Amino acid sequence: MIQIIVFSFDRALQLEALLSSIRRYWTRTAYRLTVIYNTSGDEFERGYTLLKKGFPDFQFVKETRSGHLWHTSDYLRFFNLKKILHYPNLRNQRSDFRDLLLGILSDSSAPYTMFLTDDSVFIRDVVLSDKTLSFIDEDVAQNQISLRLGKGVSACPSDIPVQDGCLVWHFHRYPLDTSWGYRFSVDAHIYATSLIRQLFRRVIFNNPNTLEGIVCHYVRTRKLLDKGLTFEDPFILSFPLNRVQDVADNKSLGVSVTFLNELYLDGKRLEFALPDDIREFQQYPSEVRLVKDGKVETLRIQ
Repeated sequence: MIQIIVFSFDRALQLEALLSSIRRYWTRTAYRLTVIYNTSGDEFERGYTLLKKGFPDFQFVKETRSGHLWHTSDYLRFFNLKKILHYPNLRNQRSDFRDLLLGILSDSSAPYTMFLTDDSVFIRDVVLSDKTLSFIDEDVAQNQISLRLGKGVSACPSDIPVQDGCLVWHFHRYPLDTSWGYRFSVDAHIYATSLIRQLFRRVIFNNPNTLEGIVCHYVRTRKLLDKGLTFEDPFILSFPLNRVQDVADNKSLGVSVTFLNELYLDGKRLEFALPDDIREFQQYPSEVRLVKDGKVETLRIQ
């Protein structure tokens, strides 16, 4: 059983595409799914209200905004104090995001946990056998499984061999600023839940971006999560139509979230054409498809 936790903000249309792809491609791997979401206004809330009706088997948990300081115990760790001093945006919690995430992990009985962001979709059947997942159990402090990498994806190093359809590598052997050297990701990497609980209790973070960056720094300095397993072909792609956070200046196509929310409230659904040759996890298409009542229209975005 895998606990899937999805992070979403103001993007009901894009999240609907992700959840629909999970329903389609996760029929042979056991999972439970929770969405942690937030909105910036009533119209976006209407989008999530509509979305929930279509996915009653998934759990939706909304953040509440907050300017509270961290828990007293968080200040007792030198690692956290350095982050607070160096990054002004980390000096308060901004919302109850961290507490919600810790609560979900604490309540979860699933041995494995995977995180997703709402601008990605699965593209093929996900079949993870007990034998495959046991790779994590061999060393829960070191081992993880990636569903977004693959042979030839994200400049896969040529010295990583394919054996029985899998690639196994050590992150420390490759540059930190590459997917093959970045030890923690909120995009479709699977970890031991027991380890993730421990890590998240030790460090501070107040949104998915600070979560990824801070945990990656923490595990790298402590030489954790250094061994990865992936497959020849990726299971998931990201389509960054827009950017909804102000922590990292990630590349996106700049499509208005308000415009896309209006499309969703109008009953339209989002579909992506898949490239013939996948070289990168992040895709920047020139057009997407909008579907309503069986009719398809093309939305050009470049």
